[in-house]
Amino acid sequence: MAEDDVGRPAEAAANREISLFMRARSGCIILLAISVVCAFISAVIGEYKALYLSIPSAAIAAVSLRRVGGFYMPLAIDAILAAVLIMQMGARWTFKYNEGAWWLDSVSDFVMGMFLCLIGIILVYILVRRMPGLDRENGIISVIAFSFGFSMSMIIILCSFTTTSLVEGNFSESREFASAGEMTSAIFGAGVMSVLFYLNRNSLLFQNTVEAFLRGNADTIGIDELEKDSILRRISGGESSVTEFKSTIRTNLHTGEKDPRMEKAVLKTIVAFLNSRGGTLLIGVSDDGTVIGVDESSFESRDKMMLHLNNLIKSQIGSQYLPYISYRAVDFDSGTVIRVDCRPSDSPCFLIEGKTETFYVRSGPSSIDLHGNDLLSYANHNFDKQLRKMYKPRV
Repeated sequence: MAEDDVGRPAEAAANREISLFMRARSGCIILLAISVVCAFISAVIGEYKALYLSIPSAAIAAVSLRRVGGFYMPLAIDAILAAVLIMQMGARWTFKYNEGAWWLDSVSDFVMGMFLCLIGIILVYILVRRMPGLDRENGIISVIAFSFGFSMSMIIILCSFTTTSLVEGNFSESREFASAGEMTSAIFGAGVMSVLFYLNRNSLLFQNTVEAFLRGNADTIGIDELEKDSILRRISGGESSVTEFKSTIRTNLHTGEKDPRMEKAVLKTIVAFLNSRGGTLLIGVSDDGTVIGVDESSFESRDKMMLHLNNLIKSQIGSQYLPYISYRAVDFDSGTVIRVDCRPSDSPCFLIEGKTETFYVRSGPSSIDLHGNDLLSYANHNFDKQLRKMYKPRV
């Protein structure tokens, strides 16, 4: 391999980091300006929820701008937080002059609950990334994140209620009723966000927020080396019934062209893991365990690459299996590896190719297809309870 080729992955990663940093910096400048303006206006009009959100938002933006400790805030999170601030302030301002616009306040609290739950997901992710296996438990992460979003929403609303009552010198029943409504909207928002994460943690929303935050702050929060070490341990153990290596997503390394057979090989392995005991697929690793890097250059961006993988899973395996699958990109000096973790599915899973559906399972380090009696026997043995529910005779 030429010396220039060896340096390309590292150079591309460096350029990508610079580009992300510049965009994030612009986003933080805008967020800081919006936070300061919202804090001032909120204090003037007495909208304390927006005030209590604006102050920490301004602090976060300022810290991110200074790049203290390598802190990085993704542009998507900046945009969502700015929208929450504007909606909170705008809803209260509108309600002051038009009481019929109460629904705007409910919508703003709903969005606030969603955002705080999103922050909860990030915090939980930071913790569970240090606990092998637990980071694949969508249900646990969703519940804890919902609890965080719910709790923080309650704190902000209660502080706003108390401050308003103290400033105005009375604790009216109407204000108590309004606060209860705000809490309900925020709880509902946190619940919706947690359900969205549970159903598809690999969606573009979470790729651009949660995963982007973790990637950008991997060194700061100490998970970058943990990710690499975990993958290297997998590689050192070789391919097995729960581990497989693939060099590429869609590019045939021999021809340099896009090849649907490469995509099928990836999807076949995922289906086999879902139908068996689960497992980990490492894309960007050759058969001999060498990290060569995934074919990221065949996509417009990393986000496009991850979205392509997500769309392949949805279209050729089924969106109902997304809760059992998680994946993320990990950067090595020699290239990027996509780690795909699969949990055992509760129901039989098939690879869909047009009108053909094929059932795969793991057999040692290989994925094999089952047909006829072998398929029926395997399904009855491993999915008996689920099949009974699916095909329960009507009374």
